[in-house]
Amino acid sequence: MADSETTTVTLTPPSEFLSACPKFRILVLGTPESTKQLLFSEVFGVDLEKRLVSDLFEPDHDIEKELDLLGQNSRLAIHASPNFWSGDEKIYDRVLDFLKSRSAAAKPQDQIHCIWYCVASEESRGVGELEKRFFAEGLSQIATPHVPVVLVFTKYEEFTSQVRLEWSRGSAERGLSKVAVSHILRDLAGKRFEQNIAAKWDGLLSAQTPRVCVSSDDADDDDNRSFEQLVLSTLTVLRDRNVKYTFAAAQRHSPSISTQFCADVATSYFEVDTGHARKVHGVDMRDILPDFFAKAIQIFNLRGVDPEASLNDVPSVESTLLARILDSTFGSNQKPLLAESLHRSGTEPGSILLNLSPHERAVLLAQALAGIILFLHTLASDTARRDGGQRAIARALKEEETRDESGGGSTGKKLLLETIEASPIFAECLNLKREVSELIRAAVEAQAERLEGGSDGAHAGRAGPRRIVVEDDSELQEISMSFVNDHRAPGDVVLPCGLTILPLN
Repeated sequence: MADSETTTVTLTPPSEFLSACPKFRILVLGTPESTKQLLFSEVFGVDLEKRLVSDLFEPDHDIEKELDLLGQNSRLAIHASPNFWSGDEKIYDRVLDFLKSRSAAAKPQDQIHCIWYCVASEESRGVGELEKRFFAEGLSQIATPHVPVVLVFTKYEEFTSQVRLEWSRGSAERGLSKVAVSHILRDLAGKRFEQNIAAKWDGLLSAQTPRVCVSSDDADDDDNRSFEQLVLSTLTVLRDRNVKYTFAAAQRHSPSISTQFCADVATSYFEVDTGHARKVHGVDMRDILPDFFAKAIQIFNLRGVDPEASLNDVPSVESTLLARILDSTFGSNQKPLLAESLHRSGTEPGSILLNLSPHERAVLLAQALAGIILFLHTLASDTARRDGGQRAIARALKEEETRDESGGGSTGKKLLLETIEASPIFAECLNLKREVSELIRAAVEAQAERLEGGSDGAHAGRAGPRRIVVEDDSELQEISMSFVNDHRAPGDVVLPCGLTILPLN
């Protein structure tokens, strides 16, 4: 490649990374019950008083007023209103006027990107006339852009508890194992939910409208999976690439989703026209690594870490943090090369990097990017640390360095490094963007599972969607996320309407 061509390569500044849509804006329609508080906490990582959340769903609440998140998530805006079960025409008209107004907003961050329509999992609850009107006519009256809806069945644990209670009264459990009882109840609850609750909505909703059951008993691992499914379902219905990225940053439930989006960003540092993976020409690794780190921090959006403050500190604090993260990723034999990658140009005379082949540079870059993602993924997966902000990062780094000093640090990332080094995409790559993204994601997930072992499986073990597909020739680079039913657990029951029923204990 000629010099005139290599000088044209530039990196988008981290401060502009999510500038196309800096905030994800959601409308939640429901009733004042406790599940909403847990929804906001589990999905978006915001801890709010129960009364504050309940007030959002009172008839006199101002739908235009955002929920005060107390500075806990700068990537999120929540609006709320009662749903239409009560039949109140004023509420109905107010919601439609609000949606029309927001759809006409000039800035993408001021538009409503998704609606969660929440209904209780109660057999006695029908579908109200205004609800029928809303799904049949109301949504079509809203001006473009498209506003997708996810139907959220709340209080699912109360429904399954009732099924359990009735079955226990009428049948003898003596002699049956816990596993057998669980399977029986799962089947009974699934069929009963389909017949008495889900079937009421089947003819009203389009096939593209996801249905998700959510429980408010967060002690159950299946309940954690239900929140994972809600996150994935929301991501599935979003069409715009920029909005997808903002939602990936706004959600804090799934480190795996953050990892996938970071892996997609990582592909921008590789050439796309060589037939194999090569570092992009015209940009040094010393520029790529801090650029990627600043963007990855925004995607993971850890609680207690201000992304804007992090961006301002890139030349000082962040560069030191980056060096420590990478130092804990590579073995001692690679650390001189790593130091040069952070501080010297790859074209500088006397640089070790000059002795590397393009293949070796690409492998080193992919390993370094994966190491950054792995550190953030592990931190986000640790429930004891993910809310601790900068102090949690410092403690995690100290532990990494302690393991390294004792001889466990370099071997701890061995799987990550070897997975990338052994990949054939650096010699032959048929769909570069997709294959580079998948390689980095798979390496991080495999290493994270090994490091985390059996701890906090709700967030780490259930990795969510298994691939991101980026159409390189699309202006929007549409990211096609596999729907949650493609990755259901062995015990899940999928109803004909598309609803996934979670197994009981």
